[in-house]
Amino acid sequence: MEKPSIEEYLNYIGAAVPPMGSGWRKMKCPFHIDTHASAAVNFDKNAFVCHGCGVKGDTYSLIMYKEGGDYREAVKFATSVLTTSNAEIRQQDRSSNRVSIKPSSLGRRGKHLSSGSGRRPSSRA
Repeated sequence: MEKPSIEEYLNYIGAAVPPMGSGWRKMKCPFHIDTHASAAVNFDKNAFVCHGCGVKGDTYSLIMYKEGGDYREAVKFATSVLTTSNAEIRQQDRSSNRVSIKPSSLGRRGKHLSSGSGRRPSSRA
């Protein structure tokens, strides 16, 4: 059985989830009063970490922290409350909400990125 989506659980508890994208995405922590983005979520790794209160882990870890109980109870909670246990549905949602990775959307540093092959030029003659 595949783990439920961390995005779905964060939405369930009312967190302001950042837009989908690759890598760690900054957000305000839903587990303590947070005035700035001290937490981050990685949708590809299905992981969460807060540098303010120390809560971290996968979907089951967050359920155990917030709802209480052990791992077995967290799995039971996830299967009864979280609906998208189907990986195909989550993958469709994830791909439609991806943030652009064009160099123009990367800000100041992205202006200097090339759209080449990503390989360094060879110094051999």
